[in-house]
Amino acid sequence: MKGSSLVVLSGVALVAYSLIAPRLPGSGITPPPINPGGPDLLTVFSQSDQPQQAAADACEFGCLCESIAEMIDFDGHQTEPQLSTGQQLDNFRKLSRFYQLHGASYAQRYPALADVAGSYLQNELGNDGGKIEPARRARWIAAYRTLATSAHYASDYLEWK
Repeated sequence: MKGSSLVVLSGVALVAYSLIAPRLPGSGITPPPINPGGPDLLTVFSQSDQPQQAAADACEFGCLCESIAEMIDFDGHQTEPQLSTGQQLDNFRKLSRFYQLHGASYAQRYPALADVAGSYLQNELGNDGGKIEPARRARWIAAYRTLATSAHYASDYLEWK
């Protein structure tokens, strides 16, 4: 093989490697996801002996929390909001979970979830079932977005691990 052919072949091999190397497992060290703070849902979902299922459930729980936050926000921008009391917001939360999970509950697979998420919501929102003013609605929205962020972090970490 001539020297110039060897150089061209080596160049082609180097380019090919540079294109596929990032896709190879173990080709680099991926840092763990950054913990955003908030309630410790990673510990809750990590207690499962099925990490892939736990990661999927954490992701779905995060999506549910995002959806609840978005619906509360959307409702608040209506001329006549349908969710105007703490009691209605709590019922909406329960019904959202019920319908998304077809009557099941994440707490069946992750018993600590009800305590961790419930304590967090209790600390952030209290238990006043009365009228929802804009500032209080904003706290509900922020609390559910924080739960969503914590759940997505748990999912990402379990996938990373």
